[in-house]
Amino acid sequence: MSSSIVFVFGLLIGSFLNVCIHRIPKSISIVFPNSHCPKCKKEIIWYDNIPVFSYLMLRGRCRNCNSVISPRYLIIELLTGILFVMAFNKFGLTRDSGSILMFLSVISLFSFLIVIALIDLNTRYIFDVTVVPLALAGIFLSFIIPGRQPLLALAGYLTGGAVFLAVAVFSLAVYRQEGMGMGDVKLAAATGTFLGWQGVLYMSLLSVFLGAIISGYLLLSGKKKRMDPIPFGPFIVLGTFIVVLAGDKITLAGNYLFPIFLKD
Repeated sequence: MSSSIVFVFGLLIGSFLNVCIHRIPKSISIVFPNSHCPKCKKEIIWYDNIPVFSYLMLRGRCRNCNSVISPRYLIIELLTGILFVMAFNKFGLTRDSGSILMFLSVISLFSFLIVIALIDLNTRYIFDVTVVPLALAGIFLSFIIPGRQPLLALAGYLTGGAVFLAVAVFSLAVYRQEGMGMGDVKLAAATGTFLGWQGVLYMSLLSVFLGAIISGYLLLSGKKKRMDPIPFGPFIVLGTFIVVLAGDKITLAGNYLFPIFLKD
């Protein structure tokens, strides 16, 4: 399989992720009804629903009512395609069942995280319907991927949840305000099932570092005020992306670090 095929597959999945991002916060089925314009409610014809191509051909507007289509749809499709290719280049994909399961586990994690990050950015809320299946998938995959250890996945779940729960309790006790929501705690625990206990610690450090840098910029630039809430879920997602794709470069622990994602 070539990178171009993986990229096109990622674009198609990205199109579906856009549906999830739009519908999950509204408690609408992600299967029915068919895709339609949120303004005029007209069903989108199949040839207007081709990832990237249709957006560019329509110049980012609905064919029926000419309303503007958010560029987010294009960005998510491209981002998903790029991340899938990065996963393919790092982990490879052969006819070996272990390789296939490995690749599927990576792109499944990435797909969940994209949805979670965008919903959190839009609503400042992380829904159980996204993090619970993610955690279950991580535990399940640790049983079926050759050479992986379910106990490490469980340890990652407990470590991720404990670290972020400690931060949440500390913020309430010291600053008298919520510094970390329970959604963030659940997300960290869910990613821990994929990263293992050591991997989730690296993710925690990276997410806090990224959060401090970006939040500091937003405050200094005046785009956010001190008491304005800033969703932390996207920083957890960014930290996880880095650990998964560059984990072997930021640690010498090698294959013993992450229970799912580093090669044997």
